[in-house]
Amino acid sequence: MTDGRFALVTGGAQGMGFAAAKRFLELGFGGVMLLDRNQAKLAEAKERLRPLGRAEIIAGDLLDVALPARAVSASLAAFGRLDVLVNAAGNTERCGLDDTSPESFERLFGVNTRAPLFMMQEAVQVMRANRSGTIINMSSMLAHGGPPNLTTYSASKAALNIMTRSVANTVKRDGIRVFAINLGWVHSEGEQALQTGFHGMPENWAEAIGRRMPSGRMITPDDVAGLVAYLVSPSAQMMTGAIIDYEQSPTGVFETHPALSPE
Repeated sequence: MTDGRFALVTGGAQGMGFAAAKRFLELGFGGVMLLDRNQAKLAEAKERLRPLGRAEIIAGDLLDVALPARAVSASLAAFGRLDVLVNAAGNTERCGLDDTSPESFERLFGVNTRAPLFMMQEAVQVMRANRSGTIINMSSMLAHGGPPNLTTYSASKAALNIMTRSVANTVKRDGIRVFAINLGWVHSEGEQALQTGFHGMPENWAEAIGRRMPSGRMITPDDVAGLVAYLVSPSAQMMTGAIIDYEQSPTGVFETHPALSPE
């Protein structure tokens, strides 16, 4: 038996997006629409979700400014309504002050900032008709300030957080709640590929680094899905506009002064 809700998840083929979609079906959602640019991974994700419930897919690149309207229209055509939007797709391209090009700037802000805005714009028009809905934007702890090689990425996520608060304020009387999750270091499929392929880390890098974390392991997409499940639940109905730091250490504090830390 379903609870009658339906969700659209960008970046839904893997990582946090897939974990969120899986959790929604486990909670009894009537269906999920997965949006991703990787057609093969989308098809695989749909098959993995089949035992849990209805999953539909739509392929597209979020740099395409027409995709948000197409994705929401596809969700309506499939389900007849839209109750939850999760903007989990992201570009983690490495570039900073010295090597950000106009093209890399456009890619990072196009996927991380512009696309979520227009996804929200389209989704809100549907949610307002039902006077209910929840939007969750996957942001980053680096929105507080990132390392030199992630300056532009950090800026795109900081902008996403400001938009989240502003949209939450805009729709607060329409029954729609809006959140952002500042993700810490998550061991996802994409992060595994990035660390081993781009940074040259060994296959077991996450296990070694995880042992140094306060919990003794790294955050997983399933951990994040637990927070997402709470935010779409009745228990969170009295809150909106929250930018939640999902990290194992408090922001802005250190066990010792960084200048005194051993190399």
